[in-house]
Amino acid sequence: MLKTITLFITITIVFNLNGQTLEKAIKALKNINNLNQIEALKKKYPNLNIYVDKTVYSDSIRFPEIIKAKVGDVLLKQYHSEEPTYVIKIVADRDEEFCKLKYICLNSTKLTKKEIDSLRTVIESKYKSGIDFDTLINAYNMDNSRGELDWFYTGMMVEEIDSAVFNRKKGDIFTVDVKKTKWFYIMLKTHDNKMEKAKVAVMIEYTFS
Repeated sequence: MLKTITLFITITIVFNLNGQTLEKAIKALKNINNLNQIEALKKKYPNLNIYVDKTVYSDSIRFPEIIKAKVGDVLLKQYHSEEPTYVIKIVADRDEEFCKLKYICLNSTKLTKKEIDSLRTVIESKYKSGIDFDTLINAYNMDNSRGELDWFYTGMMVEEIDSAVFNRKKGDIFTVDVKKTKWFYIMLKTHDNKMEKAKVAVMIEYTFS
């Protein structure tokens, strides 16, 4: 169902890429050799969706060609559609730190900040009294999700979450405010951080017509 297709630079088929072409995406990646160049790339190509991508070795079943690829290789990466939707260029092969947590999100469009702070105090008190965090997620989470983040790496989340999470210990419960988006969380770190080898890439999103 999921597969990765090696992309040769000599490819001649042209697809739509938000008004650009797949060939232009390849050209944009041609001189990219490290992540420090990604901000300049975004400024040069403001119409392209450009990201950092990390494929861990434990994803070797889903993305075998990426795990086998070398630094400098350009490939297509497919997730959940029949057609590949990303072009990536591998810029590093290194160990990356990952962490995992559960959360309760409180909606600032329905509650005032004062109500959110009061409710977070109640939730933390209930957790410390012995009520299971999953029970509290079911009772209070307001983002219509299961309230759990899978393993994620530095830079994958917004800065406020990254800076709050990675230095915490397993079992820590804490709050995070993302004021720009008005996200207000209570988070529980459920696992110790882990190091895993990963292929690090610059990724450009494109769509087929």
